[in-house]
Amino acid sequence: MGNLKRSQRVLSGLKLIGNFVERPLKVGDIVLNDDGQHLIWGNIEDVVDGFSLSGKTVETRMANLKYSSESGVDVMIGGTADSHIAKGDIQLTFQARNSALVSLKGTRRISVKLALMETQLRTYWSEKGFDKPGNRRKYHFIAEMVEAASGTVIFSQAKDNKVVLSGRGGKLLASIDDLGSGKVESIHQARSTLKIISENPFQPLYTAVRFKAGGHFEIVG
Repeated sequence: MGNLKRSQRVLSGLKLIGNFVERPLKVGDIVLNDDGQHLIWGNIEDVVDGFSLSGKTVETRMANLKYSSESGVDVMIGGTADSHIAKGDIQLTFQARNSALVSLKGTRRISVKLALMETQLRTYWSEKGFDKPGNRRKYHFIAEMVEAASGTVIFSQAKDNKVVLSGRGGKLLASIDDLGSGKVESIHQARSTLKIISENPFQPLYTAVRFKAGGHFEIVG
């Protein structure tokens, strides 16, 4: 129970966790790591009397996010001379196990200023016994959410997995940027694959922290 499932740690290099089950998480949430997945325990505003997150968060400007994991993902665009897939489709070949590709539009990151709530968190952790050796890896705190206007997250649990994506509503896919529209559907996958695809605003990624034995914060994942 100590570690999150590898499939949740989508972008381990960036310490970002995938919200594949689309839980309604938000910054300030305390979560229970149950069988490798995060379950919502409660928000710090709800469990600490009189505490407010107002003035204790910061947001980035809207931006687009493209990322492929360090193991690499080969991209084949349909309709080109050397491709064997239909024009307007994209084939992704994941070169290693547990690798990912992310293309998001209109992202913003909402982060809490941990220094402004450290005292309250320490007190709550102590009151609940979350700081005990057997509980330190079970209870985490959501320190940052990545929200997006639309996008696609593909995670492959298998090496050499091939995933073919097609556009919805007649949309032709010509680049990884096009996956950020969320107007995408998976038409073929060879092996075990997890996907988050949305044309509407969603919360695909987040960062969590926990208290170490010495009482300092550590990023989960």
